[in-house]
Amino acid sequence: MTNQYGTTQGSGAADIAAPASGFKEVLLSPGDCSGCGACTELAPDIVGWREGDERPFLVSDVAPDGVLTELMAFCPEGCFEGGDESCP
Repeated sequence: MTNQYGTTQGSGAADIAAPASGFKEVLLSPGDCSGCGACTELAPDIVGWREGDERPFLVSDVAPDGVLTELMAFCPEGCFEGGDESCP
């Protein structure tokens, strides 16, 4: 399935590919998550919410640079980081 950013969403190892130009890998460490939900409101195509765990999860492991920057800026607990740069 393709999201609004043109990236493929999946969960298998065969789905792993280099991020498209202008995209970065998203790394999520929800251990200190306060449960504010800002990430799911800001980027619902990138971050989902597990009701039972009260924790976010990645719907897509890549995001446009600007969206990743916003996720990192708005998360009060610093749960988001950028991984590998996109390939030119």
